[in-house]
Amino acid sequence: MKNKYLKGAHLSERKFKEILRLFADDLTATQIANISGVSRVTINSYLKKLRHQIARYCETQHPAPVPVLTYDSRPSDLTPDHDSDTLVAVKPEVDRIVKPVIFGICRSSDRLHTEILPDVSRSMIHAATRGRSVLETQGAAERLRRFNGLVDLGQYRLYRLGQTSETHQMDDVDAFWGLTKHRLAKFKGLNRNTAYLHLKECEYRFNHRNDDLFMVLLELLKIYPLTLS
Repeated sequence: MKNKYLKGAHLSERKFKEILRLFADDLTATQIANISGVSRVTINSYLKKLRHQIARYCETQHPAPVPVLTYDSRPSDLTPDHDSDTLVAVKPEVDRIVKPVIFGICRSSDRLHTEILPDVSRSMIHAATRGRSVLETQGAAERLRRFNGLVDLGQYRLYRLGQTSETHQMDDVDAFWGLTKHRLAKFKGLNRNTAYLHLKECEYRFNHRNDDLFMVLLELLKIYPLTLS
């Protein structure tokens, strides 16, 4: 069946566009499956591939070279009440043991960009926000200065680094974090294996907040169609 947006799928182009429009409207996989009549397993597969494509596009738009993160492709253990794209909440007692997911937010031109920082710790964030020189010895100060803000997803907290005097830049950072918090709360928390994909989706949605996201996604997939392997 011919489908220029999804290669190798036994799904009509019309049905795929319906699924894509529901995704653009920010519905969950379960909601999309119920409305479209396509199984939730299939919807999850399509959405994961779509998020990978969105992440790749965002990487090409980043103002500085960003290392491509590797994803854990192994299926995670999920309870029957959760979609495979659902984020699992990080509880405080677990958060003290598991290394938190920390990412930076920077504004370049009229866009926001994000980068997960696996080598940045909470103590380094606290040092950066207080201007402590200990960061110099850790070799992280210069890197952190590129960002307008840092987010600790384990604590759902934004730290403003204050290296810019332009209020509108921090307004955009605050607005982006508000969108991201809302979306992660809707998905019931955080799964470390999919955090990067969801973060890049939030970045993509925010940067196209004034556009018709459905049409933007169609244009993206015309150039970089999804492929079922």
